[in-house]
Amino acid sequence: MPDPGIVLTRNWLHFGGILRGLGFDAGPARMLPFLKTLTVIDLRRPDDVRTAVHAHFGRRREELPVLDRALVAFLRAEARAADGSPPEEAESERGEPLTLTGRQLKVLDDDEEAEGAEEQEVASYSQSEVLREKDFDTLTEAEMAEVRRLIRLMRLPAGMTRSRRARAGGNDELDMRRLLRRSLRFGGELLVFSWKSPRPRPRPLVLLCDISGSMERYTRLLLNFAYALKNASTRVEAFVFATRLTRITRLLRSHDVDAALNRVTASVDDWSGGTRIGEAIESFNRRYARRVLGHGATVAIISDGWDRGDAAQMRHAIARLQRSCHRLIWMNPLMGAPGYEPLTLGLQAALPFVDDFLPAHNLANLEALGTLLLETANRRPVRRQTLVTASA
Repeated sequence: MPDPGIVLTRNWLHFGGILRGLGFDAGPARMLPFLKTLTVIDLRRPDDVRTAVHAHFGRRREELPVLDRALVAFLRAEARAADGSPPEEAESERGEPLTLTGRQLKVLDDDEEAEGAEEQEVASYSQSEVLREKDFDTLTEAEMAEVRRLIRLMRLPAGMTRSRRARAGGNDELDMRRLLRRSLRFGGELLVFSWKSPRPRPRPLVLLCDISGSMERYTRLLLNFAYALKNASTRVEAFVFATRLTRITRLLRSHDVDAALNRVTASVDDWSGGTRIGEAIESFNRRYARRVLGHGATVAIISDGWDRGDAAQMRHAIARLQRSCHRLIWMNPLMGAPGYEPLTLGLQAALPFVDDFLPAHNLANLEALGTLLLETANRRPVRRQTLVTASA
């Protein structure tokens, strides 16, 4: 007979999978403390279980009804599995109207059996591997939907940097305040030495996405990528540009990707318009750079480089942006085409000030960005460019 503790853990890990399907952050960092909480509360008291779910997974008040609905659906499914009774239509405990998106209802109402799950997982893994290397420009509608789903599941590792705040321990630097405070126990004698070390924190990431007409076939996928990055880390700023710059960080704060992207689409006036990259970057430098680049942020620009603006303006704007950030990355979807060369005037003006020029035409390229961020978090690139002057 299986250990009841193992069965309980497996069941609640399945509940975490339900929450992830609804868009909640239910990864190991939140599930492990939640499972520890379940060992000290009375699981026969629904209010205690509900409070534990709210405390560990709820970030905003409007999320709590969705968590309640997910918990009720999960517990009733477990009860049906235990006594073999037929499925019943879930009802809200409070009787309050609850508005859920179609994607969330699909997750909550999914009653498929677990049999054959392993075979399905193997088959989908093989298909996913093929899609990882397939150019975005050659995808069918069904493949495009699957790629969007895979992008939403991406969790790119954030590179860590040293913050100005310190934590006790290590051997980097003497903690003079703690040292003097402890010396009072021994009449002012410095007998017990205290040390401190910098506290690590994720390095900020700023994403600038081109949504002009030449990037139309990639725009929806890139916005899914921006949504995945923003919801995986709190230190991500997202902007889109065509002929003007628009900040979309707050618009992406949603557990439903379709609702978030629809808000972005409705808020951007120059969708699929012309392209003025230099003007957009200059606007970013003037309005946002001091606010979002003040803590050593990495900047990633995703654009094909087609620009109708002034090349000199692009050169000055990109040079200033590079000096302001920790690392400047340019990702180009056209680099997947055979024989591609960056011959546009805008790219030729910008590339001398770009630290990494990378492709962005498939899933593997987007995943490679996470590897680069992780490997280069603690070192700045070697820059040998000459300073751009006003007469240049």
